[in-house]
Order: sequence, then structure tokens, then C-alpha cells
Amino acid sequence: MRSNLSVNRELKAALKRSAQRAGEQTPAVRGSDWRLATVTAVPGDGLIEVDGDMEVRHLATYAAPAVDDVIVISQSSSGNWIALGPLAD
Repeated sequence: MRSNLSVNRELKAALKRSAQRAGEQTPAVRGSDWRLATVTAVPGDGLIEVDGDMEVRHLATYAAPAVDDVIVISQSSSGNWIALGPLAD
């Protein structure tokens, strides 16, 4: 039979893991983020599609987005994404 102390330790560890997973997946908890993405479509209206499943608004300085561009996208703490443009060669 396990002691109450052992059960409490396991519960504490499980709650900590659960909270960490929730924080990693919630922009408001983890803060802003950036990553590289590949442009998969350019429908216009200031939007581009990246990685085949997400439309993001691009900056005016990224004036000529093209399919297969590898770009930097950034996410605000509220969860909105913006395309900053390609990295320098």
C-alpha cells in the first residue's frame, strides 16, 4: 500500500505537468513568440498563407511575398500572427 505522502507527490507532479502543458499552448501565458514559416499562397489583401494552414497579415515592408519564401512570423501575446518578412541572405 502506498503512503499518503507518495500519493501527494504524484498528484503534485501531475498537476505541475498539466499546468506546464497548458502554459506552453496558451499565448497569453507564455507571451509572444516568433518562428520561421514557408509561404504557401498569396491571396492578396495584405494576407499570406503560411505552412498551408494559417493566414497572416504581412508588413508593408514585405511588399512582394512569394510562394516558397521562408519568412519570420511573430505572434503577439493575444495570439495574433504577423509576417515580418524573409531573413537576410
